[in-house]
Parts: sequence; structure tokens; C-alpha cells
Amino acid sequence: LAVVTPARGFALRRLIAARMVAPRLALVGDAAHVVHPLAGQGANLGFQDARELALVLAARGPYRDPGDLRLLRRYERARAEAILAMRGAVHGLYWLFDVRSAPLAWLRNAGLNLTNRLSVMKNVLMRQAMN
Repeated sequence: LAVVTPARGFALRRLIAARMVAPRLALVGDAAHVVHPLAGQGANLGFQDARELALVLAARGPYRDPGDLRLLRRYERARAEAILAMRGAVHGLYWLFDVRSAPLAWLRNAGLNLTNRLSVMKNVLMRQAMN
């Protein structure tokens, strides 16, 4: 086994499109928002986007243009809160584990241990991550 190329890295970013929709266009998944891969939620957000867009399009009248901006904005509004919440949660986790201060690291570990022991809280967090 030998190294063929040197290890490389890339900057991790948190990006959200200013608008997820335009006339006859809807952005979903990483095209609409990029979150840090720390929590592995990028794909889940994309699947949720696709589901919501499908629901909005399925609920339209039979003669309504699927590219109508007013229709597509329903999708955008429906996804905004979940996307911002996940972005904030993932950024919070990143910050939590990037702590270099010993007292803050101790506090983080104590909080995580407490969360692990509180099954109700742990179940809520797991359901939210799998939603």
C-alpha cells in the first residue's frame, strides 16, 4: 500500500441560497443549502426538500402550471424553518466540539453525559435528526 497523492482538504461551508425558487425553478438539497457534514444531515434535508416539493406539486389543481412562482413559494416557505433549524444545530455541534478551553470541554462532556442518561431528551433529539 502506497500513497499515490498527498492528502487534501477543502473548506467546509454553510450556505443557503437567498431564494430557493424562481419562476419554473425550485432548488432542492445541496443546490439550495449546504450544511457542515458533521451530523450527516445534508442528505436528509435534501430528501425532505424533495418530499415537500412533491407534496406541493401533487396538491396543485390539474390545470395549474407546476412552475408557477406562487405555487413554488409554498415549498420554499414550508422548508425554511427546518433548514434554518438544522443549520443552527449543526453549527452548534461544530462549535461544541471545536472548544479548546478545558472548562468548556468539561461542561460539554457533562452535558452530553446528562443527555445520554435522559432517555426522553435523547429520543427527542434522535427523532429530530431522523425526521
